[in-house]
Amino acid sequence: MAKRHRFLVGGAERSVVIDAAGDAQGEARAAIDAGEPLALEAIAAELPGFVAFRAGGIWRRAYVARRGAAFDVTVGARRFVVEPAGGGRRGRSAIGGAEDAPGEITAPLAGVVVEVRVAPGDAVGAGTTVLVLEAMKMQNEVQIPHGGTVTAVHAAPGDSVDRGALLVEYEPAGE
Repeated sequence: MAKRHRFLVGGAERSVVIDAAGDAQGEARAAIDAGEPLALEAIAAELPGFVAFRAGGIWRRAYVARRGAAFDVTVGARRFVVEPAGGGRRGRSAIGGAEDAPGEITAPLAGVVVEVRVAPGDAVGAGTTVLVLEAMKMQNEVQIPHGGTVTAVHAAPGDSVDRGALLVEYEPAGE
């Protein structure tokens, strides 16, 4: 069964789908940002933190060090910081707002509104959670991408919304 994960890699959010049922025993398939799936096979190395893996038929080594909820991953001369996109809180992840036009927040996915955290007239900063959507038993915090003042809220707790539905309107700060 495939599992979808969201990570921040170098500050950019990436979507990774991992299917453990690869073509061969011990192999998995991974797709990053809806790209073509890549066959992966990993083996543990003798030293702690070192991992040998085969990706796309090429064997590589990586050094992985845990740093709180994040990981420092070094592959060759390249270093990445990988962390959960939702800040590491189980059952809740931050989504939404990045592709909306300034002044609008739309539903990033279909779901049920669980909680509305803003009202018209509220001044909010960038990254503030405006409401919580539940989809597939997962609560997702929808955040405002730019600071500003909320002008209208088009959703209430219990409302079912489709992807792309207008949820909140706001006047961006400095406009």
